[in-house]
Amino acid sequence: MFLMLVLCSIVLTSFTKNRELDQKQYKLNEQPQKLYTYHEYVVSYGYLAVQTMKEFKIPASVILAQAMLETSFGNSTLSQKSNNHFGIKCGEDWKGHRVQHSDDKYQECFRAYPTVKTSFWDYGHFITSRPWYLHLFKINIKNYRKWAIGLQEAGYATDPQYSQKIIDLIERYQLYQLDDM
Repeated sequence: MFLMLVLCSIVLTSFTKNRELDQKQYKLNEQPQKLYTYHEYVVSYGYLAVQTMKEFKIPASVILAQAMLETSFGNSTLSQKSNNHFGIKCGEDWKGHRVQHSDDKYQECFRAYPTVKTSFWDYGHFITSRPWYLHLFKINIKNYRKWAIGLQEAGYATDPQYSQKIIDLIERYQLYQLDDM
């Protein structure tokens, strides 16, 4: 309940802040940004997870838990320097900005975004445009467990514990409340 109240109270101010962020010119962040706690990350980006859920029909709880895990609550180098909150690599079809970052291999190509919002939006496009994720859209949007397991089974991440980590984050921080917004 606390999570929903906090998110609802910031939604109106967040839309204004978000518009301002989108209007800034694109550049990679040279200096480390603010370090986030889990609470600050949820408050800062929970509304983007809900917006992304409404647009792409992916559970907001799963979206935010993935972003939290992939970025260490917004504190990873990849998220701080390139606004990539989902660890999405370039791939052959990526035409946007790129950044080199070591992950599974040394200096892999990752997508870079002008804003965090564009990272969340691209994540939605990424999931909805890949045929290996299409079976997920038959799962009820409030069934975060099946969604998390389905993402792992479809190959979203190489970590064999990925789905359990997503589920743990959702349950620990009660992110499932976002799916009702």
